[in-house]
Amino acid sequence: MDKLKAAIEKIMEKDCDMAVISKNENIFYLTGFRPSARAFLILTDEPFLMVTSMDIDEAENSSIDVFEFKKSEDVKEKIGSLSPKAVIFEPSLPIGTFNKLRDSFKFVIEDIIGNLRMIKEKFEIEYIKEALRIAEESFREIEVEGVEAMIAANLEYHMKIKGSMKPAFDTIVASGIRSSNPHAKVSFNKIKTPVVIDWGATWKYYYSDTTRTIVKREVEEEMLDILLDAQREGVKTAKPGVKASYIDKVVRGVISEYGYEDNFIHSTGHGIGLEVHEPPSLSVNEDIKLEKNMIVTIEPGIYIKGKFGMRIEDMVLIKKNPKILNTLPSRI
Repeated sequence: MDKLKAAIEKIMEKDCDMAVISKNENIFYLTGFRPSARAFLILTDEPFLMVTSMDIDEAENSSIDVFEFKKSEDVKEKIGSLSPKAVIFEPSLPIGTFNKLRDSFKFVIEDIIGNLRMIKEKFEIEYIKEALRIAEESFREIEVEGVEAMIAANLEYHMKIKGSMKPAFDTIVASGIRSSNPHAKVSFNKIKTPVVIDWGATWKYYYSDTTRTIVKREVEEEMLDILLDAQREGVKTAKPGVKASYIDKVVRGVISEYGYEDNFIHSTGHGIGLEVHEPPSLSVNEDIKLEKNMIVTIEPGIYIKGKFGMRIEDMVLIKKNPKILNTLPSRI
């Protein structure tokens, strides 16, 4: 119940007396119940869940009251019966659903749970580490040869049989000229160097996210050295109290020193947990200060259009002495 209390305190800080939580990851974070269909967690002094008939049995195993609803009007009626003065809705709530739930009360659109999720509890850290262990052990099982799609399929197969609920995202295997696209879809091309592989596993709904680039030519080795240098500097500065934007500045600064500032075309990293990408973002505009037990990725990349690109990505536990959670060598 500590998480629920913390969430309710956040509601009060916003001068509201209710929040409607509709994002599945946030409902799971607060209650331990993972909806399979549309659901609403109503946060008041006495929180309760509203779910459809498909989820009613499982939801009743949670620690709070549960009510079934058949249509959005049922939820609106339940909210109205409590006569709230000001209600928080999540930004992820579809506008159509929001219009069906809104009433004469004041409302605020804000993600109050995302900030709570940034700092991981001990069990969450262990779940993320287990997802990472599965992903890395699976990588060690495969041969990076042949066709891109086959490499991705083999990697996802091994993650599945080692316990991953599902891939954290569509596995990226991009080689040769295609490696210059950070989010390239797998193809049936025979691999060429460099080979960028970005993959992750899922353990008890928590994710991992890692990227390795396999290089061969001298020019590729030199560029990988630059990325490893940039990542090392980023990890060293990823301590409690440091602004997330500063990590991006440090990493980007190293890459700029080598003349590739225009070729680093995405942010330095992101938080990870119940979602692959969650706050904080390690980007130029993120003023959130890092705190102990956050887990973020640090993933510098250089992409030269029409030629090739590469990226190195590790997961870092924020503490006084930042810890890279990955055990897989940076050079494969």
